[in-house]
Amino acid sequence: VRTGSFRDLSEGVAAYQRGDHAAAVEKLQAAAGAALNSFRAHYYLGLALHAARRFPEAIAALEVALDLDPSQVQAHVALGDAWLRLGDADEALAAFVRALKLHGEYAPALDGIARTYESKADDERALEYYRRAITIHKGYAEAYVHLADLYLRQDRRDDAVRLLLEAVTTRPDFAPALTRLGIAYGRMGLRNEAVASIRKAIALEPKVAEHRAALGRIQLDLDLPGGAAESFREALELDPGSVEARAGMAELARRRGDYAAALAELDAVLAASDLETPTRARLAARRDELAAERDAAARIEPLVASGSATPEDRLALAEVYARRGLWSEAADLLRDAATPWDREKLAYALLRAGRFRAAEPLYAELAAASTRPDLDLDEGVAAAGYGDDERAALAYRRALSKDPLHPDARLYLAASLLRLGREEEAVREFKAFVEANPDHESVERVRRIVEQDAPGALPPAASPGAIEPPTVPAAPREEESGR
Repeated sequence: VRTGSFRDLSEGVAAYQRGDHAAAVEKLQAAAGAALNSFRAHYYLGLALHAARRFPEAIAALEVALDLDPSQVQAHVALGDAWLRLGDADEALAAFVRALKLHGEYAPALDGIARTYESKADDERALEYYRRAITIHKGYAEAYVHLADLYLRQDRRDDAVRLLLEAVTTRPDFAPALTRLGIAYGRMGLRNEAVASIRKAIALEPKVAEHRAALGRIQLDLDLPGGAAESFREALELDPGSVEARAGMAELARRRGDYAAALAELDAVLAASDLETPTRARLAARRDELAAERDAAARIEPLVASGSATPEDRLALAEVYARRGLWSEAADLLRDAATPWDREKLAYALLRAGRFRAAEPLYAELAAASTRPDLDLDEGVAAAGYGDDERAALAYRRALSKDPLHPDARLYLAASLLRLGREEEAVREFKAFVEANPDHESVERVRRIVEQDAPGALPPAASPGAIEPPTVPAAPREEESGR
């Protein structure tokens, strides 16, 4: 029995480490059943069950492991992870606190406490514990990724990119950080950088569905539905339970106007029993949104076709089409817009549809009657879109006259001047942009451009520094743990 148990344990651990979770569970269940007093068998069984999303069973196995050896700090963290995935933040916090009592500076436990506070919507304490985990252990890349996710949720994209660049500098082979970096780049509009970063993650971990699902989202944003569909399908082949891949397939169906297929994809995800509570809430809200969108389109489209739609109907349908990326159709519905706000929607739809010559005079009209610099900026973007960089540069200067510190207006002005061949002026504007916005996501790209035309014109880039450590909080009090 001992020989068979040891073999099952060795084979189960190997299966877990290569990602074959079903085989790992089978072997480790046999090992744990034959070696009832083996901490290692029950611990790895808990990890394998967690990886297979069988969280209640994972908790049971890990609790047995900790009964056998309560001094194993990593088992307390694994138990906390399982409770957190099951949606019980109080039990999760209790497990992470027990880990800290064994090892007060254990980064995975600090990271777990941060994730627990984040699940409780206490972002301030979550930030403190993420930063503490990173300060204590610079090589613990998971904390970088989790903190970056929080930054992205807060739309702190620059902070997320700086953090993730530090993570991939410390751990260049840590694929989740590369994928998050790609997501952050995508939200900034740096699409080439986004795709390149995620493809690096895929090369490192070709069998991890998360990376391919993230690539699909970027391709969707690039209006490449064929590529996105392929990425989502590949993700689902690797992991049929991939939430993001299913959500991506739902979005593809929505953009085709196939609401039945979109809702079916979301229903398939929501039927899973192992969804984390915030994810379930997000997807349920998304389902409600799509159902309302389906009903609105079904009601209004016949009215538009018959010519009996009211202006309010046309505006509502235009908003549906805009969310589906049908910008030209949305613009056509808005062509009689009367109010400044609705005319701005028309201008934006025309801009997104690539109808730049129609968008530019609308933005010029809106900008002339407003103190908002973004309207002048969009006027310039439209002019540049049909190739008139002279008009674009004038619009960008008007934006800067309203807001001299507007970073995009300065950057776009420099780019237009460069395209006009006015290199000296362009370099001067690029330099002003870098000096005023040293942490902007486009600074490195600007440096490369300027170095080609005016080597040495910009000061050297500062080397990336470590995260500033906050005041280190004490471990949570006993009453915070729910015990």
